[in-house]
Amino acid sequence: MSVRVRCAPSPTGYLHVGVTRTALFNYLHARHHGGAFLVRIEDTDRERSKEEFTRSILEGLEWLGLQSDEPPIFQSERTEYYRGLFRQLVETGAAYHCDCSKERLDTLRAEQTAAGRTPRYDNRCRDRKNVNPEGAVIRLKVPDSERITVEDPIYGTIDFKTEDIDDFVLAKSDGTPTYQFAVVADDYDQGVTLIIRGNDLLPSTPKQVLLYRALGWEPPRFAHLPMILGTDKQKLSKRHGATSLLAYRAMGYLPQAMCNYLVRLGWAHGDQEVFTLSEMIEKFTLEAVGKAPAVFNPEKLLWLNGEHIRLLSVSDLTDAWLAHLKCLEQDRRYLEEGRGADIPSAPDLNRLLAPDNRPWVEALVAACQERSGTLVQITEYAQPFLSETLEYDPKAVAKVLTPESRKPLEQVLSWVRGSLSLPDEAGIHDFLVSLSESLGLGLGKVAQPVRVSLTGRTVSPPINTTLSILEKSIGKAKVEERLQRGLELAGGASL
Repeated sequence: MSVRVRCAPSPTGYLHVGVTRTALFNYLHARHHGGAFLVRIEDTDRERSKEEFTRSILEGLEWLGLQSDEPPIFQSERTEYYRGLFRQLVETGAAYHCDCSKERLDTLRAEQTAAGRTPRYDNRCRDRKNVNPEGAVIRLKVPDSERITVEDPIYGTIDFKTEDIDDFVLAKSDGTPTYQFAVVADDYDQGVTLIIRGNDLLPSTPKQVLLYRALGWEPPRFAHLPMILGTDKQKLSKRHGATSLLAYRAMGYLPQAMCNYLVRLGWAHGDQEVFTLSEMIEKFTLEAVGKAPAVFNPEKLLWLNGEHIRLLSVSDLTDAWLAHLKCLEQDRRYLEEGRGADIPSAPDLNRLLAPDNRPWVEALVAACQERSGTLVQITEYAQPFLSETLEYDPKAVAKVLTPESRKPLEQVLSWVRGSLSLPDEAGIHDFLVSLSESLGLGLGKVAQPVRVSLTGRTVSPPINTTLSILEKSIGKAKVEERLQRGLELAGGASL
């Protein structure tokens, strides 16, 4: 039988990294076995489901490259299909209508709790013949004293007893399906052969197996993944940082790095840490998924993202950076309140996308590649090259632009002004080395004042690279203006 798996998120919030990890494991399993990966939007919760969340789910999966092999289906569009199955279950006696009020059920639950018993429905309506279907729920008749065995490739053989399961609700009083019903109906209709999901849904498994049997269907196989915890070993939540997948796109993470990191949350292949997508597909097996909860470590993700940044060609990294900038402003909404202030605004995209500017844009990205852990860091390093105005770090000015720096700054400014255009990086380097020797100074005593004058900072790409890119990005006249400003900050006169 061909493998068919699915990702079935509910659009009641933005796409969570935990749901994303589950989607990734499904996708890798399907690709490893040459099967199909499907997407279903479980939007039966009318009050909490929002179109905005649906868009974020589909966009997040697309960003990671987890494309559905068939058009996504929406549970909200399948009402008639569900109603037909409800009728079938009631007519065959596998399910029944229940008109017990909320007040009665609350009282029953309180009494059972007070008596030290597990709260459960008491089957009051199971054999009643006079229940009005209008406004009633539909419950499944759970058989007595049966054992349900599930063979899980991660957790092994798991046994359940039906006496631990009450007659659970399949249809709400307004006729909409519950999760337990809709997930079974749709998994069967989509031909899903294996359900890979978080182990928080393990208690749902026996209920769903019973519903498959009641409908006369063969249940699929089940595999349950360990939970993802924060570094404090508590359930991953907003207090541990961003939990929305697209928040990580806003923070400058690469999709291939996110996939690599998420696959390592519960799965391993020897000691290998860095994987390409093709390697993940080739090596992924459910049998290699561990049972222990996985810990989400932001520092490990940052390291891994830096590794993937350095694996890319300059051209591919430039494309990734520009794609990040295109999405940046819309992605800010996925960040926690106040977090967006840490992400610099996108520079002039029209200028960066101009074909004539591609050479110096790639040169700029190449200069930032080794030192950047995220695409946001590339933007931060690139800012002095992309803006005509410059903010000087007061500490850098106080430390570097001293009276002793005036002489080398004067010499470099005169050289730039006297040049029709600057030579290539090698030529700039030769000039600076020659100048440092003639002044009896180390190269750093020349380069650092020039660096702070040109970028406002003490850290930048090599100074010859910095000068070369700045001439192409802001123009030679602006380079002269910055050198003049640096000279003035060092206490020198205008040249």
